Amino acid sequence: MTKVKFIPGIYKTRATGHNGSLPMEVELSEKRIEAIRIDTSGESKGITNPVFERIPKFIIEGQTLNVDTISGATVTSKGILEGVAQAIQKAGVNPKLLQQRDKYPVNQKEYPSEKQVDVLVIGSGGAGLSAAISALDEHAKVLIIEKFPSLGGNTTRTGGQMNAANPSWQKQFKSFPGEKKNLERIYNMKEKDIPYDYLPTFKALKKELNIYFEDIENGKDYLFDSENLFCIQTLLGGIRTNLDGKKTQGNYELVSNLAHEAVHTIQWLKEKGVSFSEDHVTEPVGGSWRRAIEPNPVGGYGFIHPLQNYFISHGGEIFTECRAKELLMKNGKITGVKAEFYNGSPITINVKKGVVMATGGFSANYEMIKKYDNYWGNLPENIPTTNSPAMTGDGIKMGLAVNADVVDMEFAQLMPSADPITGNIFSGIDCPPSDFVFVNTEGRRFVNEYGTRDELCQAIFDQGGLIYNISDKQIASTRFNSTDEQLENDIKNKACFRANTIRDLAEQINIDPDILEETIKNYNHYVEEGNDPEFNKSSFNYKVEVPPFYATPRSPATHHTMGGLKINVNAQVLNKDGNIINGLFAAGEVAGGIHAGNRLGGNALIDIFTYGKIAGKNAVKNNQE
Repeated sequence: MTKVKFIPGIYKTRATGHNGSLPMEVELSEKRIEAIRIDTSGESKGITNPVFERIPKFIIEGQTLNVDTISGATVTSKGILEGVAQAIQKAGVNPKLLQQRDKYPVNQKEYPSEKQVDVLVIGSGGAGLSAAISALDEHAKVLIIEKFPSLGGNTTRTGGQMNAANPSWQKQFKSFPGEKKNLERIYNMKEKDIPYDYLPTFKALKKELNIYFEDIENGKDYLFDSENLFCIQTLLGGIRTNLDGKKTQGNYELVSNLAHEAVHTIQWLKEKGVSFSEDHVTEPVGGSWRRAIEPNPVGGYGFIHPLQNYFISHGGEIFTECRAKELLMKNGKITGVKAEFYNGSPITINVKKGVVMATGGFSANYEMIKKYDNYWGNLPENIPTTNSPAMTGDGIKMGLAVNADVVDMEFAQLMPSADPITGNIFSGIDCPPSDFVFVNTEGRRFVNEYGTRDELCQAIFDQGGLIYNISDKQIASTRFNSTDEQLENDIKNKACFRANTIRDLAEQINIDPDILEETIKNYNHYVEEGNDPEFNKSSFNYKVEVPPFYATPRSPATHHTMGGLKINVNAQVLNKDGNIINGLFAAGEVAGGIHAGNRLGGNALIDIFTYGKIAGKNAVKNNQE
């Protein structure tokens, strides 16, 4: 090992994290790297924790900078290595000397080459953990394999808002101005415009609305919801036409089952240890209705941490850094999977019952999105993603290799309210769409902020791709999944701007103060009147009037891929002839057919947990003998 001599001391530098640059201290003695301390308070809990633990550990144990980056967290891994290199440079040593040392670690662990289980679950996000737990509860021997070092997949990156129609809970909340008009718009739809399968649901909804409208006339005021409304809104939210003029809509059986099972899924999650905040009801961007409940703690961590604990404490087994490569099939049945550990060690996993594919979508695979895109037509190559780097379409590719059918692959949903650089949706002020005030770079509103995600994204593209979300102190108090430390970090990194007056805020973001002041004045008047004559926004909450004021730069980012493996209501994967592929199940974003061309905000989480538990339970029932 090349000898070095540091100038002893504690050197301050910075590491790159998911949410931006993070403070880091590197403590050096004369001959050793003694400690690496990273302030991760600005990070979203659960997203990159293994990186902050393992990379410093490897550097210190090996006394080397020749450390492999962690799959799925390459940028953060390199950020830590570069931060330590800067500290070493400050301590009077050329960091190349440590970069040329032997690599650490080298094949530290031996892995099994073969394994047999009842049910194998590929992927450890919400769908995977739900499938694994439901299979475990049926007394099956269950293994989860996850290609990343930590569990959670894309679920760790969610805001945590999950839709379910639960009228007995929602009735305690008052209606918002404009919500009645939304209901009237649906009520007045012509039956000929409703797909045939959905007609009975639509007629049942109209009967429910008649009672509600009568209640409103009699002075009652509450938030209406029902499973029928949830079903119809999911249908209407998903109807889209591709560039060839072909229309798509959600499969009725899948959508109806989701709407009716949702409230039971929440109860199931409670039984598995998930805690919910039930003192407020909300909705994410493009959710169309206030029916979302949030976990406590808020965000994906609030789901993943208790579900992981339940699975492990009840005897479940997990292999991390193990990537599924190929489905094994014999006589038309899925019999197992060929996989590979991070160090190249192969493993064959044989299954007695079934394989559940819970690998997520492909929003982090631009080439795959571009290959299938037949909706946007011209997505910029530098478009960021809100997703984990794990979302590369692995499960869909493996399914296609065994003749699985796919549906709605041409539709990719974008998130309109993402950071223009990182794609992070938890920067600045992240609030409900009823509080959004979107302005373009001239300081003018340009869209109904309560619209669907693709409507908002197209409007932002039409404005040049960059806009600002304007808010105030009241709205900031409602922000999702953010801490004061995160907000201060965002302001420091110019992911958010703050000022005590609208004029000062406008100057910070290079907008004409007179125009922005006029825009906010008009908007506040619309909130007072409960009517937006410019863009017909249909739900309002706060005016923008209490300093300090905030401006968060926003742009579209790839967020959710609508299409995937075609499944039936039992989460069984279908082949191109419409027949069941024996032993193969799918749940979550890897599966298609529910959301059609556009997913309502808040529907992804209820989808992954509902169909995850369905997939796991049915996998155990499957007869592979």
